[in-house]
Amino acid sequence: MRNIVVIGGGVIGLSTAVNIQETIPNVQVTVIAEHFEEETTSHVAAGIFRPYIHPGVSQERIRTWIGDSFAHCSKIINSAEAVEAGMMRLSGYFFGRQPYVGEGKDIIYDFRHATEIEKSSFPIRFPYTDFFTSALVECRFYLPFLMKKLKKAGGLIERRRVESLEEFVGKYHMVMNCSGNGAFTLVGDQTMYPVRGQIYRVKAPWLKHAVLASFDNPIDAYIIPCKDDVVVGGCRQNNRADLTVDKSDSKIIWDRCTAMEPSLKYAEIISENVGLRPGRKNGVRLETEVMTFPIGSIKVVHNYGHEGSGVLLAWGCAKEATQLAATELVTLTVMQAKL
Repeated sequence: MRNIVVIGGGVIGLSTAVNIQETIPNVQVTVIAEHFEEETTSHVAAGIFRPYIHPGVSQERIRTWIGDSFAHCSKIINSAEAVEAGMMRLSGYFFGRQPYVGEGKDIIYDFRHATEIEKSSFPIRFPYTDFFTSALVECRFYLPFLMKKLKKAGGLIERRRVESLEEFVGKYHMVMNCSGNGAFTLVGDQTMYPVRGQIYRVKAPWLKHAVLASFDNPIDAYIIPCKDDVVVGGCRQNNRADLTVDKSDSKIIWDRCTAMEPSLKYAEIISENVGLRPGRKNGVRLETEVMTFPIGSIKVVHNYGHEGSGVLLAWGCAKEATQLAATELVTLTVMQAKL
């Protein structure tokens, strides 16, 4: 039995853990994290699949990650597990001052320019408007769903803070580093930075379509109907790490979103939430490294730095991370056989 430890309890860590436990034989996966489910940034996320571009990552790689992730979610959406997993189809509109740029327009269910009738149906006008049908993944349901799948497959969960990867040397065959923002201190990645986001959750059951807009930055205002409520956001503030609701941000979010959908003024506010996306200057880090410590070395597969696209990329990145792990385990087995 080969022992693999996954560091991180968000959507990236749990997706990686499930992939490994379900696909690699004779493996025992343990997920270790200080925070799980509602304590994670993933839990705050609205989780809508949208065409995406990420600096530092090749177009081909992004397409593979999005394609694998969307295929995984579509399979669940078309199954009896959809409700438990918190997934559904969702249509809506993108408003922008520039043409929408992103990879995967041909991967999601539909993406097209909006008609003049559609554009005129909104009280606010942007130079560019596109219509889409895609997948929504609510992590407040999806994370428990993944936890359940992991445990059913034989995976283990341990809640504690990890101070150094050195503590796994000699105890595990491999580490999957899905630590998100924690990578800044855990592996000394100085290119990591927090990207603060803030949202409302409101009761507005009459809203059935999503609306996402770019006022000053890419997708900095959005209204996303979910299973039980509607997510109204947001902001994208680099290098800001406070988790307190900022009332000035609240006003900007509310003013922008009610301008797009005036009926929101009658919505009942349930809560306001803040999360820190794991930004990385060079984009997603998904690669293998041998880390050496005074007591020995250990192989590490890094899988972090997804910023605001963790849900979008999670399953695709988990598949690639699993392939890297499988390759390293084969190499390890061959080396041990020669001893």
